[in-house]
Amino acid sequence: MRVVGFFGLICMEWIKHWLAQGMIKLFDLEQFDYNSISLTQEVLFSITDLARDCHPKEFLAFLGGSVKNKTLVIDKLLYQVYHASEDSAFPEMHLPTLSGCVGSVHSHPGASNRPSDADLHFFDKNPGIHLIIKEPYKPHHVMAYDSKGRKISFKIE
Repeated sequence: MRVVGFFGLICMEWIKHWLAQGMIKLFDLEQFDYNSISLTQEVLFSITDLARDCHPKEFLAFLGGSVKNKTLVIDKLLYQVYHASEDSAFPEMHLPTLSGCVGSVHSHPGASNRPSDADLHFFDKNPGIHLIIKEPYKPHHVMAYDSKGRKISFKIE
């Protein structure tokens, strides 16, 4: 089964649940106190698989995580219905997703993983950790940015 097909099925059930719960906010970062950021290999490989499967369109997901020993550990992807083209991806609605949402990830089907003007606008409105992966969607093609569009470092665990 393709990764997108599997996640697509789960996504629809989660969305129904989230809508029924009436969430409060998009990202939960203000509750965290951390000095470094770590991304699990499982999440990294899911990101690369999803980006390749959605190509040539962009894909969009949200990042879930928690703080462990002063490290923000991003250990899951959270999904919401979104619209995508070869130039952009945006959520169908700008309502909160789940508690524990710490940022976003999306793909750029091209040679740049730098944020576009639209990305910077989204980052500014939704503080958190934002990942962008560029083509050809290998693990080392992922870059992380803060809410101002500044590069930030992270490690893989």
